[in-house]
Amino acid sequence: MKATFLLLMEGDMLLSLAGKDFLTFKDFYVEFSGGMNAITGESGAGKTVFLKALWAVLGFPPLWDNDGSGSVEGNFAVDDSLLSKLGDMGVDINGDQLLVSVSFTGQRTIYRINGKMVPKQIVQSAFRDRVEIHSQHSSISLLDESKHHIILDHALGGDTSLTRYSELYAEYIKVRRELDSFIVDPSQIEREKDFLEFQIREIEQADLQPHEDEVIEMKYTRYRNAQMLLETFQELTDLLKDGELSIYNSLNDARATVEKIRNFGYKDWLDNLQIALEELDSLYTKIDEERSTLEIDDEEFSAIESRITIIQGLKRKYGDSVEKILVRLEEFKKELGTLKELEGRKERLKKNEEELLSSLKETGRIVDQKRLVRAKEIEEQIRVHLEDLRMKGAELRFHLKPELMPRSYGTSKVTMVVKTNPGMDLMEIGSVASGGELSRFLLALESALKNQLDLKTIVFDEVDSGVGQRLGTVVSGKLEEISREIQTIVITHLPQIAMSSDRHFVVRKQQVHNETISIIEELHGSSKEREIEEMSGQIPD
Repeated sequence: MKATFLLLMEGDMLLSLAGKDFLTFKDFYVEFSGGMNAITGESGAGKTVFLKALWAVLGFPPLWDNDGSGSVEGNFAVDDSLLSKLGDMGVDINGDQLLVSVSFTGQRTIYRINGKMVPKQIVQSAFRDRVEIHSQHSSISLLDESKHHIILDHALGGDTSLTRYSELYAEYIKVRRELDSFIVDPSQIEREKDFLEFQIREIEQADLQPHEDEVIEMKYTRYRNAQMLLETFQELTDLLKDGELSIYNSLNDARATVEKIRNFGYKDWLDNLQIALEELDSLYTKIDEERSTLEIDDEEFSAIESRITIIQGLKRKYGDSVEKILVRLEEFKKELGTLKELEGRKERLKKNEEELLSSLKETGRIVDQKRLVRAKEIEEQIRVHLEDLRMKGAELRFHLKPELMPRSYGTSKVTMVVKTNPGMDLMEIGSVASGGELSRFLLALESALKNQLDLKTIVFDEVDSGVGQRLGTVVSGKLEEISREIQTIVITHLPQIAMSSDRHFVVRKQQVHNETISIIEELHGSSKEREIEEMSGQIPD
């Protein structure tokens, strides 16, 4: 599958398609022109199989039920927008060409881009809206209702109202998502506010002071044991000083005894005894002062008990210390402030949503008006093309159906509807039963929009279904016009199309070792002339 590629136009056009052991093809390789490429051949020769190969490199592989393996490769010229699109999906491409290879086995279908294995969804996404295949009910995007508005929007050429609508819608969705994040309903918020206010009020009314619990509990313990303490203090004062056999009296007796021998070198003993008496006096004074503090009345003791009860009740609810209770108080205040701010924020968002919704509806109305004006112009152009294609009385219209709520594409859904003959009802374009009629509708549409489409490659199959040779010249002319702007590949039975093509390929059946296979080759000169003669019914002897 080695080849040299001729770049005839910019963008991600299809440069070549190659395959090996792909269904009825043993081996094929085709290089495409940037203009119009015709593929001809008898019915059953393998043109449909060739089309399946093209579908495969776009990410839509056929059901593979063969025992053996096979492969198909498509080489594309790429532009910056496709490189950026692939980069966003984690696929980096070096150079200006992209090789999509598809390997088939009985069990798996493996996709690679420039040798790197990728999911087929990446390939589908890469070429979505860039390569269009028209065969019966298989158009990739023009039959997709979700994209019909894009046709009109391209034709409007970046109108400021479209930009304005997109900006408003993005802001509207942002506000809606933020509103949806408010999972608490107003009644629940109100209940939480009431409970927080009760908790705050309960703690604040207690008027707690730091470490108050430690001080009050110590007082309470001491007061409860006041009698025992008073008796103990009385016993201590008797032992130290007040009793007849007190330590104080004994120390004084000892001092009097040492006084007798002080002149014999024992004066320092008197100093020691004096220090002992002073320490004893100091301890006695402390005991006496402490005893005076225990003299309380019943009213004061009752107040202490009441305070203890209040503090213990708050501890059971909010923390095991006054400090923790005060911390919870600040937390409750913050939570209450957050809820109040939440209510305010929600109200502001609701108001913003209403304003955005009003602006969206008004801007959407303007967009609808401009789309309708442009639609009428396009419909008239399409009508002329349909008449050229011998579909007089057929119509294609853009129907705008108002939406209940604004959508990303506008306040109305755009749908293409058609009728194939006068007097018939309009129906959705995807409901057209005839593949030939559908192809001609799309041919007329693309002829009218050829300068406004983002497509890089268009493939037509069955565009000449039910078309005689007289009309073939008209169809060929339309295809030529399109191919000047977009690479065009046409699978056809019309000699006029083959004659005006930039490149002409023929698919033939061939018998090899009792096996029927398909081959495809490019025609030039006399071989092309002979094929066109045969297509015209002029079969030479």
